Amino acid sequence: MKPHLSKDSTSPIFIPNNSYLEGYLKSHKSVRIECNFKGTILTQKKVIIESSSVVIGDIICEELLLSGIVKVNIFCTGRVEMNPDSSIQGKVYTSMFTNLSDTNSDFIVQIPKRSVLNEVRKHLEGLKTDIGLSKDELLTTIRDCFYENVYARRKNPDEKIKSEFTAQLKILKRKIDEAPKVSKTVVESIKKHQ
Repeated sequence: MKPHLSKDSTSPIFIPNNSYLEGYLKSHKSVRIECNFKGTILTQKKVIIESSSVVIGDIICEELLLSGIVKVNIFCTGRVEMNPDSSIQGKVYTSMFTNLSDTNSDFIVQIPKRSVLNEVRKHLEGLKTDIGLSKDELLTTIRDCFYENVYARRKNPDEKIKSEFTAQLKILKRKIDEAPKVSKTVVESIKKHQ
């Protein structure tokens, strides 16, 4: 017998029109966006971009239904569907792609090997929401998994895959017993005042 799921546990995260969202979104749930969004979306489920939306950044998901405009890199383990009047500028990595749009778009679609898609699915299954996406190694791991295993990497290895905004933040670890370093100018200034 299937466990009873409440509407709250299965309904997508909904971000309505007349909003603007900037940053990182990580979830186990589907995401439906009607507003403008700048940043990175990572979910185990579906992302729905409505016709009123412009999304700039990266989308990592199982399935993407696109009716708006995206200027992104799309990393999708399932299918990407471009509905009429939608537009993509960027790179699309997916197992299946459907284009129903006749608008001007500028994108390249690459279909990774099944083994790569399965590896990414395993990473997504291990998604944890106790740490922010900007500091989670999962973001870089999934991007690298797609990018290192597709033809574009071998053809144009120096081309950027991500925008500066969506780049993974560097996590610097500092030893607790290590004293902060003082620059020479600060030391000289202290000596002059003694």
